[in-house]
Amino acid sequence: MRRILFCLLPALSSLGLFAQQTGVIRSEPVKEDQKVFVTVGPEVNLTIPTSFGSDQTSLASDTLFTVNSAFRFRFGINLRIDFSSRFSLQTGLYYHSRRHQIQIGRTSGTNQQIDSLIFENGVNYIGYEIPIMALVYVRLGERSFLNNAVGVSLDFFPSSSQRLDPEKEFKIYNGRNSWFIPSARASVGFEYRTRNSGYLYFGGSFHQPFFDLTDIFIERNQPPGPIGFQTQVIPISGTYFSMDIKYFFPPGKDNKFLKSTGGR
Repeated sequence: MRRILFCLLPALSSLGLFAQQTGVIRSEPVKEDQKVFVTVGPEVNLTIPTSFGSDQTSLASDTLFTVNSAFRFRFGINLRIDFSSRFSLQTGLYYHSRRHQIQIGRTSGTNQQIDSLIFENGVNYIGYEIPIMALVYVRLGERSFLNNAVGVSLDFFPSSSQRLDPEKEFKIYNGRNSWFIPSARASVGFEYRTRNSGYLYFGGSFHQPFFDLTDIFIERNQPPGPIGFQTQVIPISGTYFSMDIKYFFPPGKDNKFLKSTGGR
């Protein structure tokens, strides 16, 4: 037995030395790269409403009622879940402020233009959006990417809004069609990934609700008269384009997806 042990000792020593040199045997467990990676950061948008052919006017005799949706803002937190170096899921929570400007005036024909203004006022409308979008990265350079995303948005509206002023001739009621409206959403933009200071994104988006967002009701405070004697109802689609700026905080861990895209 002693002879066998004396013969095995040199072989075991050689095996141990070989394992240390090649790294086959480790004193610490190997850390595996995570399969899913999450980045998060703020987003700010300038929203540009568009009616896309829908008529936001109403004509009663020689009185024209028009609704113009103003440029507004949208902001929130963007959350991105990377499943690979090219594919990701994008979501978040956003606050969106809308404003509709109402004008009432005399018109001399069917040109849908006000010749003499009688009344002008506006009403605000607040909503929240939760987009759920599939995102594809197209690499343009070592640290630059073209981002393409498409999906849906879940839009929530806490309440309707109104503008009631007893000193004004008309009152405005902005009635929501539903507290929840799904929308189609698509975006495209450019992203630059710094080594240690996070990611910066510039792009644009298109947002199209599946049905009209609200109906604006316009009626007189005073008893019916020759101007706008009937309540006017104007549907608002809620469609908009936007200019987007996003920032993602620096990732806190090494990840194989970041290494393959030059993010670290």
